[in-house]
Amino acid sequence: MEFWQNQAARRRLRRGLCIGMLVLLVPVFVVAVFARPAADDYIYARATHAVVQQYGADWPRLLQAALEADAYFYNSWQGLYVSGFLLALQPAIFGGQWYGLTVVFVTAMLFVSSFALARAVVRRLAPDARGMAGFLALGFTFAAVEGMPNQVESLYWYNGAMNYIPFFALTLGVLALLVGLLPGKSLRPVRVKPLRAALACGFCLLIGGGHHVVILLALMLLAFALLWSARRRSFWPAAPLAACLAGLYLNMSSPGTAVRMSGFSSASLPEAVVKSFLLAGLSILRWLDLPLVCLLLLFTPALWRLAGSAAVGEGAFRRPWLPPLVTFVLVWGMIWLPSYTMGGIGPGRLINIAWMTFLLGMLVSWGVFLGWLARVKRLDAAGAAARLAGTGRRAALAGAALLLCMACIGGHTVKEGLDNRFATSLEAVWELANGTPQAFAAAMDEREAILTDPEVSDAVIRPLTEDERPGLLYFSDVTPGPDSWGLTEYYGKQSVTVSEYE
Repeated sequence: MEFWQNQAARRRLRRGLCIGMLVLLVPVFVVAVFARPAADDYIYARATHAVVQQYGADWPRLLQAALEADAYFYNSWQGLYVSGFLLALQPAIFGGQWYGLTVVFVTAMLFVSSFALARAVVRRLAPDARGMAGFLALGFTFAAVEGMPNQVESLYWYNGAMNYIPFFALTLGVLALLVGLLPGKSLRPVRVKPLRAALACGFCLLIGGGHHVVILLALMLLAFALLWSARRRSFWPAAPLAACLAGLYLNMSSPGTAVRMSGFSSASLPEAVVKSFLLAGLSILRWLDLPLVCLLLLFTPALWRLAGSAAVGEGAFRRPWLPPLVTFVLVWGMIWLPSYTMGGIGPGRLINIAWMTFLLGMLVSWGVFLGWLARVKRLDAAGAAARLAGTGRRAALAGAALLLCMACIGGHTVKEGLDNRFATSLEAVWELANGTPQAFAAAMDEREAILTDPEVSDAVIRPLTEDERPGLLYFSDVTPGPDSWGLTEYYGKQSVTVSEYE
């Protein structure tokens, strides 16, 4: 018990766990050195790549080319008026060796956005809890990176990641602003509400330029916030909700969206509702796994302290079933959209966003449940946990075991039986040991040497072999025949042909 009453000792434990998470993430970044672009990376970045080839890193020209590419795709392919700009700036335009920065961008966005959300919550509920927001943000980022159902599409493939992750991060930013603007006598007041509301509107306009599934997530969260606030005669969430709807209108009304949607065969509305309900239920059952339990246990002391805050009344914990219900509705809504427009659950990068939303929902649900135990049922769960964990040394060992479990156990089902063998760190170590990332990078660099050779106007390249397709880094490859990836325009060749498999 003495350890749990010693604030400095608890702070040292949190720092130790943070160091442990950073060490375990090292293989995730090491394997990224061997990442290389694929598929749509070339199509979206051909104009910016041409600028780099002619002028080098001339940022005014690069940004202008990215804006022109964004406008082109807005009118010809899809209305994602923000992500089109981001996709034109993929790192490999400066050379394939820079492509691995994708995972740095992704983890940085997840950490910064989750830190903003955690800091907003901690400042309102436990302002004297130093270091708690950083621990919660790093823990969520660690869990997201390690347990992502499809690592390649949201960690290492730039085009897949940048269509979703930046807008999910902005949605977390909107949530942080929501927390700062919540009405109620029991919560500490927050100043500069007009500025926060305006910033939320700006975030929502940016979210509107991203993928439709993340836009729907933001709309659902804002609708819930408006319903909650309206009970207290506060209607400020209507402004960011309107901004998000305006962004969605700009997105959906674009000429490019009409072109893209013409290629989809949508399901009927009743069929999509039923199918997505079943898919959401099955997905959540798969995601109720041991790494999730480890994350909840790791966060329990912090969530227990937040739930015991005097800034929140007892009534907030009288319905512990409500957060899980809201979580299910959010996951269902995100799966419903592709079920309706495409007739299926959607690609792995979409499932990653639904899973991270589920992860946040479960953390909130667990925190409310702990509050229900302490504030409604009057159970001394904190004392029981302290007696179970015992000394600081035992708590440190337990924390290390939880982190190792999260960094080793994978196997989240993505769809149609496609599973990961390990969590991302262990998968990275395994693949680095067997050499497939190194072989992949060598083969792609060999291909790029041919395509960048000024003496070759009609290039012939070969497809990758099975030994050159690492699970973490390989998304897709060219197929024998004429170029279908846009390599011809990207590299300025007269023609690019893919040879037959040997």
